[in-house]
Amino acid sequence: MSYIFHTETDPDALNEFVINSDQNTLFQCSEWARIKEDTWKSIRTSVTEDGKIVASALVLIRPVIAGKTMFYIPRGPVMDWHNRQLVIFMLDELKALAKTYHAMVIRFDPYVLYRKYDIHEKDQPHPAMNEDVISLLKEYGAEHRGFTTRIEDSTQPRFNIIMSVDENWQDRLIKNTRQSIRTAEKRGAELFEGPQYIPDLRTALHFTETRQGIALRNESYFRHMAEVYGDHCMIMVAKLNFDHEEARLKQDLADAEKQLEQASSKKETARLTKQIENDNAELKRVRESREAEGVSEVALCGKMVCYNDKRMEFFYMGNNTNYMRVRANYWLYAKCIQRCAELGIPYCSFGGVEGTLDDGLTQFKSAWPVDVEEMIGEFNIILDPFVYALFSKVYPHLLKAAAKLRSHRKSA
Repeated sequence: MSYIFHTETDPDALNEFVINSDQNTLFQCSEWARIKEDTWKSIRTSVTEDGKIVASALVLIRPVIAGKTMFYIPRGPVMDWHNRQLVIFMLDELKALAKTYHAMVIRFDPYVLYRKYDIHEKDQPHPAMNEDVISLLKEYGAEHRGFTTRIEDSTQPRFNIIMSVDENWQDRLIKNTRQSIRTAEKRGAELFEGPQYIPDLRTALHFTETRQGIALRNESYFRHMAEVYGDHCMIMVAKLNFDHEEARLKQDLADAEKQLEQASSKKETARLTKQIENDNAELKRVRESREAEGVSEVALCGKMVCYNDKRMEFFYMGNNTNYMRVRANYWLYAKCIQRCAELGIPYCSFGGVEGTLDDGLTQFKSAWPVDVEEMIGEFNIILDPFVYALFSKVYPHLLKAAAKLRSHRKSA
């Protein structure tokens, strides 16, 4: 038996191998190359043994400086990282391929866990895993970028939040999360789904950009993602229609006042009195919001989700913080998780978080029954030390400049 390296792997065969592996990720499936095709070229590589794929790597290639390129393998390669012979063979072949493209470096961050634990046990000690993989890669000559914690310190976040999903997932929700979902339903949130709501998604994302001081993607990028993933992409938006909500509140008030006239106990009278008080306060807020907005409807939050047969990935989420009282972000998350369960997808990735696990986004995600996945980190196989050293100094500034440029284009 011997290994054979391939550079034109059939996309369906590559996807099947990745999806059925324990390192399943959308970033190593063939569609991801199409998402990045505006700035990156790509090669679908694989290794077969007796005609069967045993390793794969979706390689993204980008020109950098001095006629050199960069090889990047997001969340890959995918293979048995404990099979020393296979790992060395795959990396040797990738190095040889990279040299033909004048690559100065091969950067990769395999979906190999260092630790995994319930998010509510984040302050407890947890045993390290796959330290032998780190040792093997260092022995091979790969530079380990370390156990980074900040998202900005690596190409992909080293910490990820994931949830196991089955038909009984709602039984594991805590009381506060259940209440937040009910609040959104009570306060008139309405759900809309489909690529035609990308402008509303973009509007919701603007609030995230403003709050975090970042620049996210534009509408054309989201439309491209929707086209690439087709029916494996969901765009969901929650909206608040002021006219609908005012009509509903007026009807609720009329019903409550009628029930109050017929109340037969102090407890029931107190409950209905409180409900009327709350509905009147909410009715006042709805009227004030409609006047301030100057429109009859606003986007509360929006979400873009893509998936394969065994993993759903939450890619983008925007939340209008002016309407946090509606709790629509919880409701939208619940809708996506429910769709995950209906499709029989066992895992739902909530995406990357800061490794400190104490920021606002992580706190929101901890409202769900999720685990923290801590990866072994990012590695570089440096092929041209001089150019790579120059690139390492310049590249962070280029990223910041690109982010500012995106921001300026959106505000123009």
